[in-house]
Amino acid sequence: MKILAIALLCVWVRGAVAQEERAIDNFAGVGVRAMGMGGAFVGVADDFTAMYWNPAGLAQMQRREVQVSFLRSSRTNDSVFNGTPGRSELTNTRFGSLGFVYPYPVYRGSLVLAAGLTRIKDFDWSLNHKGDQGGLAADHDFQHEGELALAGVSAAIDVSPAVSLGATLGLVSGEDEAVNEFDWVDSQEEFPEQRLFARDTFTDEYQWTPYAVLGAMLRTPHDKPRYRLGATFGTGGVHKIRYAFRGPSSDGEPNPCQHLLSEDTPDFLEEDYGSVECDDGTVGEFADVEVSNTYQLALPFEFGVGASAEALPGLTLAGSLHLAEWSQSEYKEADDDGLRADISFETQYRDVLRYHLGVEYQVPVVALDLRAGYFADPIPFIGPRDPDSDDPPIRIEKDRRFITLGAGILLDEAVQVELAWVRGAFKQVEESSDNVLSEDYAINRLVVGLSYNF
Repeated sequence: MKILAIALLCVWVRGAVAQEERAIDNFAGVGVRAMGMGGAFVGVADDFTAMYWNPAGLAQMQRREVQVSFLRSSRTNDSVFNGTPGRSELTNTRFGSLGFVYPYPVYRGSLVLAAGLTRIKDFDWSLNHKGDQGGLAADHDFQHEGELALAGVSAAIDVSPAVSLGATLGLVSGEDEAVNEFDWVDSQEEFPEQRLFARDTFTDEYQWTPYAVLGAMLRTPHDKPRYRLGATFGTGGVHKIRYAFRGPSSDGEPNPCQHLLSEDTPDFLEEDYGSVECDDGTVGEFADVEVSNTYQLALPFEFGVGASAEALPGLTLAGSLHLAEWSQSEYKEADDDGLRADISFETQYRDVLRYHLGVEYQVPVVALDLRAGYFADPIPFIGPRDPDSDDPPIRIEKDRRFITLGAGILLDEAVQVELAWVRGAFKQVEESSDNVLSEDYAINRLVVGLSYNF
């Protein structure tokens, strides 16, 4: 069975090429307060989202808390394919997190429990590229939408007046929906076909995978710490991924324009399409084929360290580092159909160090917190997409960088309303054969949260 080149993120030709694994990288940003501070939260971690950032930080909490957040994300990708510009936009409003913190009364020290659901990875991505292919005007759109979320429970305990330990145990699951649309138009009527169209869809279901985070925090003084130092260790887990592909296949079906074809017809016009419109008005529609299978992806451990200090009364400075050796990822189970699990991690991925810087200022008299931050999130996939080709690696002209702003206001000494804005961008250039694709990407996120302490 000849499937329409399966479009594994094939950005300028329709061929089976390597696609980035979506579970690798794609940090979503967790927590309204944390992201207002640029994600520099490993050494702060004093709200519900500590279950992700550093569960040991929960030991600082003395009141019960319920927290919920939502986010709106918009992305713009200005691309240039062989000199022809294209533009794609993708906007979504989604649930962010929901959690509950319960400090359990103890005679000495602290024992705090927490449970909740939080979004930890963001799969959203889009690309449009236009150009000329074999004398036809091409207009192709690629899009991913989805996420991974962590559902878990956490516990933290003081093991000494200055040291606390914590752990989060949970399950990670999610889904990625990819849609690829290919459109060729023969506006000059040079060939028997006037318009060729195809649409492929991939749905990746990430089944429940065990996940754990271990954390430690050193803080002094104990009750109102001025200095804090945190460290975390996170398991990557083994993801079992079930995918379903749906796309057109005209294999064995007569070409509706066969009576018009000539020896000068380009070879790519005889590929598989969902519909073909001929010069004489004849239209051919072809049924889709479906393929589904599973494979397993093992991700490496992740490490984090962070610190915070109250430089002045009400002024907190924070920073953190996160290391992920993505090149150590591996497949645990083969994909018999060959539509997925086709990456050389050691050569196509690089290990990355993500760093975060943040500041928070508590305005005197007014119950208002102002925040700002910055973080760098280097792109780990460097290609080339076909590891067996002579194509050069992807050229990262501007790696991912983000600036953040945030604010929180306390109402009635119990309700905290928080807001964070995140702005980021990156630019990369990809070469394959005689083709060049440049992507200039901009990301905006607005996160809104509400917490109730009692």
